[in-house]
Formats: sequence, structure tokens, C-alpha cells
Amino acid sequence: MNDRHDAAAPTTAARAIERVLRAELEAEAGVAQARQQAQVQLEGARAEALATVNRALERVARWQRQHAELLERRLQALRAQAAASAGARQLPDRATSDAAVRHVAGLLTGAADESGG
Repeated sequence: MNDRHDAAAPTTAARAIERVLRAELEAEAGVAQARQQAQVQLEGARAEALATVNRALERVARWQRQHAELLERRLQALRAQAAASAGARQLPDRATSDAAVRHVAGLLTGAADESGG
């Protein structure tokens, strides 16, 4: 039995070493697979982040365009208003102002009452 035990020991040891080596290979394969999955997830996360940034940039650009258009419309309205005000502030022609002066003078002197107007 001793001889048998002595002969079985190397076989048992060889099997044990074989199991350890197999377990190491499986572990390495598992680690490699985990790395590959992590890389895929990382690439997916990067793509998603880039898409989010691009959407945000598009929204900002759209907002800027809309507000630039609104500002341009406001500027046009203010320019039109300023042009209308400038036209209203122009002095009347000489004949119109002379007639207005005569009318006010008549009102102040009472000549308008005498003329029936």
C-alpha cells in the first residue's frame, strides 16, 4: 500500500497542478473578457457623452440663432420708430409756420374774435 500511495502521489500532484493551471487559464480568459466588456462599455459611454454634448451644442446654436433673429427684429422696429420720430420732428415749411404764427397772434390780440374766427 505504501508503494501504491507513493505512486499515486505524483499523479495526484500532477492532476492538482493541471487543475491549478487550468484555473489560471480560465481566470486569464475571464479577465480578458471582462477587459473587453469594459472597453465596449467605455466606448459606448464615450459615444453617448459625445452625442449629449453635440445635442447641447445644437440647442445652444439654435437658441443663439433665435435670439439673434429676435434682436434683429427689435432693432428694425426701433430703427423704424426712430425714423418715424425723426420725420415727426421736422419743422414745418415756412408758409405753414407763418400761418400758425398769424393764427396764434390773432388769438392773443383778440383779432381772431373781430374777424369772426
